Amino acid sequence: MSVISPTQTRTSRLPVAVAALSLLYGVLGLSWLLGGPLDYPFGPNADGDRLSLLAFLPADVGAGIVAVLGFLGVPAALGHTQTTWTPSAYRPLLLFTALQAVVFGLLAPNMTVIVIAGYLLVLVGLPVAFGFLVAGAWRQPVTRMFLVGVLALVAVLQVTTGLFDWQAFRDLGSALAGVPERVGATPLLLFGALLLGAGWTTLGLRTLRDRDPDADGPGVGPGWAGPDAVRRWGFWATIIAALCPMPYALLRMTWLLPTPVGLGIDSVDLDADPGMKLFGLGLGLIALASGIVTLGLIRPWGEIWPRWIPFLAGRPVPAKAALIPATSAAVFLLVSSPSLVQMLWLPEESLLTNLGHLALFPFPLWGTSLAIATAAYYYRRRPARTTYA
Repeated sequence: MSVISPTQTRTSRLPVAVAALSLLYGVLGLSWLLGGPLDYPFGPNADGDRLSLLAFLPADVGAGIVAVLGFLGVPAALGHTQTTWTPSAYRPLLLFTALQAVVFGLLAPNMTVIVIAGYLLVLVGLPVAFGFLVAGAWRQPVTRMFLVGVLALVAVLQVTTGLFDWQAFRDLGSALAGVPERVGATPLLLFGALLLGAGWTTLGLRTLRDRDPDADGPGVGPGWAGPDAVRRWGFWATIIAALCPMPYALLRMTWLLPTPVGLGIDSVDLDADPGMKLFGLGLGLIALASGIVTLGLIRPWGEIWPRWIPFLAGRPVPAKAALIPATSAAVFLLVSSPSLVQMLWLPEESLLTNLGHLALFPFPLWGTSLAIATAAYYYRRRPARTTYA
């Protein structure tokens, strides 16, 4: 491979964005050290739960680490604009990039990021999905029949349970409007840390790729990455990932019954707070839909847009349209796993009860299987230019 001057640079917004966000967290870390107005977001919560792995360190130590890595991250991120590096500079840069990715992407965030994602999916994802369903109903008879079935189900639920009354929507709106005041800036700071960690991870992977420009070219790959092997392990990983959210979805659906199951909720609580009941069922629908959508990683409609999708029907699905949301979901699940396991595993409960809690929220298994399924989808969709041993 020819040697290129290490001063050659690429034009990219990502290093600049990572540098800017790193500077922000450097300033925030210094502010937390000096007792600034914002609360330190990576420590124990009000109940003393250490949801973030960074919370196992004293707050001053954690804030100092954030400040040092934040300020040092500015020149390091801008250094990624260079297309080639000498070995003496390349290795330290890559190690520092990995350190940044671990601290901000793994140690700092907690399950708050998945809570934010769930809220957004209920508030935005469900209306958008319904809009696509309505638009698709005008294109395909099958979708039209499905939409009629959905509307009939809504009507039955309204008649039998009174679920969709205006009081429930008003209660839900009032509860959601008060969330920012109750939680403050902590969720944004946790999500920002995860975003910074993702930026560092992307920079590191891109630097590794640029180090070997022939990596995606012709060559001999490992046997497990061959088409037949990928189809086998990718199939089972996808099935597991699709099944993982189903216990939670079924649990939420029991809220429609006279006697709801689990989560310390009874019918009296739900009747007293119809907004919570409505939102909980929305989360159950999101869990159910996420399992179904995951199957697209192995089904034809994960590569060709279904006929009921407006404007895109019949066109190839860009690989990134599946890889980006699937990878994001896997990351959210994995970084939320440590804090969720801490909350679910209760020493005062029996082993069977604790295992039941983990079966309802199998985030470690779900995130891992989804990551493997996403990798299989990537290997299947990439151009076939490699032979496999």
